[in-house]
Amino acid sequence: RKELDMPHSTLTVGNVEITVLHDAEVASLFSQSFPDVPADAWVPYLKRYPEAFVGGDSRRTHFECYLVRSQGRTILVDTGLGTSESNPGTVDQMFGGAQGNLLGELESAGYQPGDIDTVFLTHLHLDHVGWNMTQAGGFGEPTFPNARYIGNEADWAAFNTPKDSEIFGFPWWEDTVAPLKKAGVLDLVTEETKFNSELTITPTPGHTPGSMSLMINSGGESAFLMGDVFHGPAQVTETDWVFRFDMDSDQAGRTRREILDRAERENAAIAICHHSGFGRVIKEDGKRYWQAL
Repeated sequence: RKELDMPHSTLTVGNVEITVLHDAEVASLFSQSFPDVPADAWVPYLKRYPEAFVGGDSRRTHFECYLVRSQGRTILVDTGLGTSESNPGTVDQMFGGAQGNLLGELESAGYQPGDIDTVFLTHLHLDHVGWNMTQAGGFGEPTFPNARYIGNEADWAAFNTPKDSEIFGFPWWEDTVAPLKKAGVLDLVTEETKFNSELTITPTPGHTPGSMSLMINSGGESAFLMGDVFHGPAQVTETDWVFRFDMDSDQAGRTRREILDRAERENAAIAICHHSGFGRVIKEDGKRYWQAL
């Protein structure tokens, strides 16, 4: 293992090391992502979080993955957007050909795909599973050859039908998730599950029925790696704002509030997969806000 390349954002939580791996980035129009939120409601957040936006009408949408080192384990959280080879419909039809660079990021952080022993998928949406396989169409192999892939049974049930697998207009499921089951490397969980004494998978449903987060507790410190519980820092304040692809918007709002309550109690660092870096929850004038670390 090489020394970490310092441009990567790395956070140490007790004895656990977390490194952000930036797969890709696109601009997402407010009107498409949050169709029920009026444009002027975004103005305070454009001022507060300028780095999170592109112009005055789009969010800067990151596709972030996380490398977690704990007690000899090397865990990858989510596999991002992928490329035209590994996730063709998603990349080419939904995200304008934006190519992911997860493997390059992993290498520059000092690791190879074979070093990963576990891939934890926060949920099974198409932009979090893009590097699962080396090649689409049933011809590839799992990208991380020595890893068990962990997903949630409820998400598998929600998406594993011909109709639902094409919910976004193309057969992404057959390219990225179904082959893991065929290869015998996919483990599906249904409830809170411990990796070890420092790492716990916790259900955080709403965005999808099986959405999960990785809770890190080590040396008296805490951090939460969340999938799509939040879509950008504005939702830390506006927990009732409905994201277009939330499958149960009422449950998603409840989950956001529960996570924020817990983050406040534990003074936890929180990471949002579609936003860059780590932050904490702060209070100002009776409202909660995200504050970057």
